[in-house]
Amino acid sequence: MRSSPSLRPNWFFGVLLVAALVFVAAGRLRAFPELTTITTTGYEWILLLAAAAFFLGVINVLWLHVRRIALGQRDWGLSLILVAVLLAVAAGGLLNPAGPASPLLGWFFANLIAPGQAALFAMLIFFMAAAAFQYLRVGRPGGAWMLAGALLILIVQMPIAGPWLPPWLSDLAQWWLDVPGMAALRGLLLGGGLAMLVVGLRMLVGRV
Repeated sequence: MRSSPSLRPNWFFGVLLVAALVFVAAGRLRAFPELTTITTTGYEWILLLAAAAFFLGVINVLWLHVRRIALGQRDWGLSLILVAVLLAVAAGGLLNPAGPASPLLGWFFANLIAPGQAALFAMLIFFMAAAAFQYLRVGRPGGAWMLAGALLILIVQMPIAGPWLPPWLSDLAQWWLDVPGMAALRGLLLGGGLAMLVVGLRMLVGRV
């Protein structure tokens, strides 16, 4: 059976990725100060490539939705709204001398983007409440400790409860957030980054 071309080992990109990681690590550790110029140039190239990829992605999305509108496919009205907003925002940023600070872009952000973000974040409380009801139960192993910690942090952070709580309890909750909580968050971010690195390397060598 022939292997898929996308899963074949690509040693060139693998070696390039490893070399980039070595240069970035050496620059971060400041073991070789002369590598700072190389890493800075690499960052600039990455930003240019990301901007080019973003531009191509916008063109692709615009082309797909224009075709949907032209062919009258399902939900073409939503595509029309998307294309209209995209062109209006692009025109407001390109034609106005203020660029990103143009009044039209400010209006779009204040009246469309910001309320949409607020609505999405407001909906998170319902998902968090459902997850808490499912997992933070006294009968579950360790559930009582998790429930007690969650309630403690929640109560201490309420402004109305601040004057009624002893100072040591507020200090304990703050320490819990700054030390164990932040350590767990950094561990999750580091583990997620390492996992993505391993998956990327496996894809480059064709061992998915």
